[in-house]
Amino acid sequence: MSVADIFQTAGRAGRPITGEVLIDAHAHFGHGPDFPILHPTAKSLVASMDRLGIQLSCVSSIQAIFGDAEHGNPLVADGIKEFPDRIFGYLVVDVGYPEKVAAQLAGGRAAGFRGVKVWSYGARPGLPYNHPNYEPVFAYANEHAMPVLAHVFGPELDELEGYIKRYPRIRWLLAHIGSAELEKYMRFAREYPTVYVELCLSACPRGLIEHLVTAGLEDKIVWGSDAVFLDQGSQLGRVLFAQIPLEAKRKIMGRNARKVLGL
Repeated sequence: MSVADIFQTAGRAGRPITGEVLIDAHAHFGHGPDFPILHPTAKSLVASMDRLGIQLSCVSSIQAIFGDAEHGNPLVADGIKEFPDRIFGYLVVDVGYPEKVAAQLAGGRAAGFRGVKVWSYGARPGLPYNHPNYEPVFAYANEHAMPVLAHVFGPELDELEGYIKRYPRIRWLLAHIGSAELEKYMRFAREYPTVYVELCLSACPRGLIEHLVTAGLEDKIVWGSDAVFLDQGSQLGRVLFAQIPLEAKRKIMGRNARKVLGL
């Protein structure tokens, strides 16, 4: 049996993938402001990781991305303390309150956060990524060579392009490729050495991963699940069963993420 068949057989049988690098580059803890999520904790996420064979998940707080970083980030900090080898923390800062940003950045780094997550919808209305309030966030990430996971549904790409050009020490993960403006995502990944595209998406467009690999982007694709919004198993299955070469699957499932995250 080929190794490629082992990937698919393990997926169908519900067995964890073994002997490979699996990193979930996009995950969350906590509840949304107006909807419940079952078991949105570090312990439950690690249990999911164990079922699938995922070594590391990169987590930000749902509460924080919806505008309450003060109370949301400590949930992730606690997860880092409890599972230091399994949880990689993305810090979220309250860009709507610029007087808080410097202290939140410094405090997050001291608490073990190694990346930054930005989500423009969660900030105060009228704060696109190119708003001046984001400048100190990206400047700090550049100074410390931190990865930035940016929620993008297409139009925000234009808002980020100036920072991508100006801050070469940031590795950028552009989330939710396939949601909108696919060709623009692909152009960014081709043109900018520090830009990678991330896969999590509830719609799961058929053939998207094959299209990206055929276009020559297998070194720029990173897998993420959007847990606990979405299920890690279903999102991982998109890669396990994609009609792409074995080495491309290995890059997408974890090897590319190691580069982005500086591991």
